[in-house]
Formats: sequence, C-alpha cells, structure tokens
Amino acid sequence: MKNIIYLACIVALITSCGKTSSTYSDSKIYGLASPIQLVGDTTRVVQSDYFTSTVIIDSIVSDDKALKVSHVDDFIFIVAGRNSKAISNLTVFAEGLPYSFVVKGSKSDFSTISVDLKLKELKDCRVIGIKGEFTNWGMDGTLEKPMDSVYLFKYQLKPGKYQYKLVADGKEIDDPSNPLKISNGMGGHNNVLEVKGPSKDELPSISTDSFTKTEIIISSENTDDVYAYWNNFRIEARKEGTHFKILIPPFAKYEVRSHIRVFGYNTVAASNDLLIPLAKGKVITNPRKLNNSDWHSSIMYFMMVDRFVNGDTTNDEPVDDPAILPKAQYYGGDIKGITQKIKEGYFSDLGVNTIWISPITQNPTNAWGQFNDPDTKFSGYHGYWPITSTTVDYRLGSSSDVKEMLRVAHNNGLSVLLDYVANHVHEQHSVYQKHKDWVTPLYLPDGTMNTEKWDEYRLTTWFDTFLPTLDLRKQEVANFMIDSAIYWITEYDFDGFRHDATKHIPNNFWRTLNKKVKNVSQEKGKYIFQIGETYGTHDLINSYIGSGLLDAQFDFNMYDNALPVFATDEASMTRLGEALEASLSTYGYHHLMGNITGNQDKPRFISYADETLNMNLSGNDYKRIGWKQNIEVQDSIAYRKMAMFSAFNMTIPGIPIIYYGDEIGMAGAGDPDNRRMMRFENLKEQEANLQKEISNLIKLRNEHMALLYGDFDIIENSDSTLTYRRSYFDASITITLDKSNWSYEIFEIHDN
Repeated sequence: MKNIIYLACIVALITSCGKTSSTYSDSKIYGLASPIQLVGDTTRVVQSDYFTSTVIIDSIVSDDKALKVSHVDDFIFIVAGRNSKAISNLTVFAEGLPYSFVVKGSKSDFSTISVDLKLKELKDCRVIGIKGEFTNWGMDGTLEKPMDSVYLFKYQLKPGKYQYKLVADGKEIDDPSNPLKISNGMGGHNNVLEVKGPSKDELPSISTDSFTKTEIIISSENTDDVYAYWNNFRIEARKEGTHFKILIPPFAKYEVRSHIRVFGYNTVAASNDLLIPLAKGKVITNPRKLNNSDWHSSIMYFMMVDRFVNGDTTNDEPVDDPAILPKAQYYGGDIKGITQKIKEGYFSDLGVNTIWISPITQNPTNAWGQFNDPDTKFSGYHGYWPITSTTVDYRLGSSSDVKEMLRVAHNNGLSVLLDYVANHVHEQHSVYQKHKDWVTPLYLPDGTMNTEKWDEYRLTTWFDTFLPTLDLRKQEVANFMIDSAIYWITEYDFDGFRHDATKHIPNNFWRTLNKKVKNVSQEKGKYIFQIGETYGTHDLINSYIGSGLLDAQFDFNMYDNALPVFATDEASMTRLGEALEASLSTYGYHHLMGNITGNQDKPRFISYADETLNMNLSGNDYKRIGWKQNIEVQDSIAYRKMAMFSAFNMTIPGIPIIYYGDEIGMAGAGDPDNRRMMRFENLKEQEANLQKEISNLIKLRNEHMALLYGDFDIIENSDSTLTYRRSYFDASITITLDKSNWSYEIFEIHDN
C-alpha cells in the first residue's frame, strides 16, 4: 500500500495548493505504460522505453516476494521465482513520484513432441526436423535426444494450440503419430500440439458494472484481487463481496483525457483487462466525446495511391518500357484524387475516421524486377522502391498537394497514416550510392544470395537484388532513416505511420524512432500512432509492441485463421474462437491490433469466398492466375461472406481495417491483380448493397462504447456458430456469427 498512500499525499498536495495541473501533466512517462511481460527466468526492462530520462529512478518496489528486482544503468532486471503471481505490481519511484506497472507472469511449461522413427512414414528418413508456430515456421532440426528410435522435440510454451509440420528429408509431412490436425487455410493440414491450461471455470474475469461521479464499480468472478491504475499510477481498489470499488482521483478533472485501467487475477491465472476513458475525470459514455487521439475508436481505410483516384491527369507518366505489361504500370492515381474523395465525403459517408496511404516517396522511373509466365517487368507504382526518403513522387503529386490533402483531411475529422519504408531502398537511392557499406551483404558466406530468406536471415535478407537492405543495426544508418521518418510528421503533419517489414528491422531502430516520435507528439499535442507489419508467431509480433516500440501490429494470425472460416465450408467456427482467445491472451483485451479483411500482398478475400481461387496454391500461382484469367465474383454468396467477415472485424477488440475495394467486394488474384483501380460508379446491386451494409456496421461501431472499449466474453462456440458479448457498464451488445446460413445477428441491450 506504500505507493497508494504516497499517491494520496500527492493528491492532497495538488488540491491544497490549488494547482490546475496534475501529476500526469508532469509525468516522466508519455502515454499509457504497457504491461511488463516476464520472459523466462530473468527479464530485462529497458528503462528508457518508459521514462523520458534515464537517471531519475530513486528506488523500485515489487509487491510479489517471488520477484527479485534490481536496477543497473538503463536496465531494470526482474528475476522470477517459481511461485511468482500471475500478475503483480512494480512501483518505480522517480523524482518523488510512484509510477506503477503491471507485471505479467510467465506461465509457460516445457512441452514435448515425440516422433517415432519406427513408423513406416519415417523409418527410411535420414534427417527429421520440425517447423511450426513455436519455431516461427523456421526449420528446427535440433533434437533433444534420440531414445529407442524416438526423437523428442522440446519447447517452452504457454497454454494454447500450436500448429506444426514435420520435415522429413527436406519435405513437409504430417506427423503420423499425431491424429490432431487443422486446415492450414491453403487446402492442406497442419498438426496441432495442444498445451493444456486452466479450465474456463477456473479463470478469473472482471467487467464494468456501474459508476458514480467519484467511483467505478467492477464486477468479478473467480477473482482474488485487482490492480487499478489511473494512467500510470496505482490507485486503491476496495473489495466488497464479488465487486471492487475504485475511487476516481480528484485531480483527474484537470486532464482532458485520462484512463482507468484494471487487471484481475487469482492463484491460477490473470483475468481480462479493462480500459475506461475519462474526460476531465468523468467516465465517457458517449462516443462523440472521443477524438482522433483516442485510437481505440479508429476505423482505418487503406488505399494504394496510384490505384485509387486520378485527380490530376497532368502528372500521369507511365514508365516508357514495353517490358512492363499494363497491370504493372502506373494507373494515374494521385494525392489530388484522395483530396477529391475527402471533399466529396466518401470516407465520412462510409464512416471511417482514419486513412492509411501507400508510400509516396520518389520511386524509379525505369523498369525493374522480372516475373515469368507472363514475362513482365514492373514499375514502382506501389511506392515500396524508394530512391529518396523525403521527396514526393512527382507522379503522385507535389509537396503542396500532400499538405493540402492533410489540411482537408484534418478539417473533415480524418487522421492520415503514411506507409513508411525503412528496411530497404532501391539501388538508385542516394544513400546506397554514397554509402555502399551501409547495407547488408547480398551474398552469404557459402556464396548463395541472401534474398527472401525471411526467417533465417530476417535482419539482413534482401527483398530483391536491386533492393539493398540497410544495416539498421548500425546506429548511423538507423539515425539517417529515423530522421527521414520524423521529417514526414514535422514537415507534413501526418498522424502516424504504417511501418513496412517490421520484423526485418532491429529494435534499436524502433526505440530511437519512438523517442523522437514521442517528442514530436508532445510538441504537437496529439498522439502519433505507429502500426507495424510482421508475419510470424504471436510472441514474435508482440515483441515489437510496447511503450518503447510500436503501438500495434496487424493481426495476421487472426486473419490466417479467419480466412478459411469465412471463405470456406471446411473450417469450423471453433477455430475462430480459439484464434480470438489466443490473440486477446497475447495482446490484451483492449489492444490496438489491426484486423484486416485483406491487403495489397494477398488475393482478394471475395475471390476465395466464391471459390474462384482455392487455398492450396503458391504465391506465384496466384499471381499467374491474375495475369491469365479475368477474375470476377461468380457466386453471390461471397458477398454475404464478406459482410460476415466485416461484421466480425467491426465487433471484436482492435482496429478494423478496410482494404480499398473490399467495401464493394472487388475481386482479384495475387498482386498486381488485387491492386486494381478503385471503382466508384456503375456498381452492381450486390456491390452497392455490400457497401451500404459495411457502412451500417461502421456506424454501429462508431455509436457504441461497448464496441470501442467494452469487455469481451465468448458465450458459445461450436462448429457452425460463434457468439460473444461486448459490455460497457449498462450497455451490452451480443454478436452471433452463423456459418450454416452465412449470417450474423447483433443485439443491443441497455440495463436502465
């Protein structure tokens, strides 16, 4: 209770002195501090991830006696004992203020996969390996030990289900000793390793109950205790039966926006978390009181600038090279086209409040790359081949066009994210021409090219022979690209970034960038949002999210599970529910992960949904189909599937993201076929109906706090149905998704 008492003293001091600012205003932490996740026996916390200064810590206190905490230079070290709690509290006294952090325990145990080499499928194999979610789908050939012709693979895993495949003499095969399988979403199957955890009846849970002007009441089940926080300071939570009463700090009234956070636990596990926004100390119940800095209320729309609207035909300039087939050329879309659509009210009518645009830096003016069957080179219409990092591509517009677009967007209540490419440059980029030593080697020690080795050499691999990967492990290289990124938010007033190829960039880059972004955020008085792109395991994706790193990433694991569920008859709704629980368990119940129906790298969902495309093809196969066939929607049920998928994304925690054209059910195979020019006119009846339905879903989300900040609970999950509830105090919304007839139902309840 030391930190709570101390905080109470601060409250008294502030109120007695009649100050109009709170401790938050003087806080050495910007934003809400992310929970500290313990990893293994010893966890190293980078102090500068949280605090603006690295020399201000006076002392550190943990309320968990099983944790040993020390502070050395810029690091806090936490050593976890075997009996450490599911969650605990860490108080860091810095310049007299008691900052508090939730510490999440590591409940992982060792799990073993046994491979019997005597089985007929394996007895002639020379080399046995394994790859799966627990290896980030990289091949692991390190065996714990052979025992009577049995190979044992051993991994430390949290409770959950993990997909994997065996690799026998270089070929992926099913594990013949494990009958538990699941569709891989591509026409095949993966084996499943299930790590048992507590039963649902044993798990603690908390929910918002009611509030007054001075306190918030929380309901609980199977919950021993809770930790409550106002911003980054712990506040008292009094237990009364199955409820907890939380006093709203009096000085919260001085803050335009602050938050109450609550975390519960018992001896078995941690509960879900709660997030309650306050406006000058009052609980927000009306979404209209939120603003664009409340990123939990964001609904995002992504467009490729060249493929959206041609607002200025004078800057149309396709690459003059017959080796480029039309689909790989510039189409003429530009910044003025986006501005035009903002003024026309397209985005406000749809209901989105955030747009994300593809990279706008100058790309080469000649042909690059090669695709066979058909033979074609490519232009840089997509923007991901920068030859500068701070100059607008003249084919997309001018600097003044960008500033005008941002001015119009902000005047219309829209935030704008810029897609930023830091990992690589085009070989024509000036930084590569001047500093050949700033890039990673193209060739590996064995003489092979280090291209597209996404997992084996993820920090050094090149995307192509003409796209050098910058060695961002070198601070001078990182600083150059970081300064280039900062330029776009200081010079142009963008509201944040989508970061390309996040997992191929080291953490020193993100830490340095984040510090500078926080400084700009404080100067501008708005929270600059950063979301990254990482394909990999939950743990890998989560390793880039936190106070010193990124705000969020795209939840590709959720998409990979949702795709076969919503697009095919084969995959069960049970799989979707399990994927959703895994996501919430990893990222929290009020995360800002991006929930997508598609993106520029994937075939269009609706072309899977109408079975024009099957799911067992390679990426290049999808690309060839897009060149050779006219892909259109063949089965009208596909529109129902798209609406159902959209209803799911609009009602679960996270940020829904619409890939341009998905709102009307645009078709397409692999890129560039999935990057067609956007259509606004002469829509088919089913396209127009889908657009209206998605707009209504967005309106529903925008109008209900339960869908923005609500509790989340799965009520029922079967092969064909998934039912879950979102609740925020007296408002509750129940969503049922039914695969048997490709429908959904949304019920709203108010307890007055």
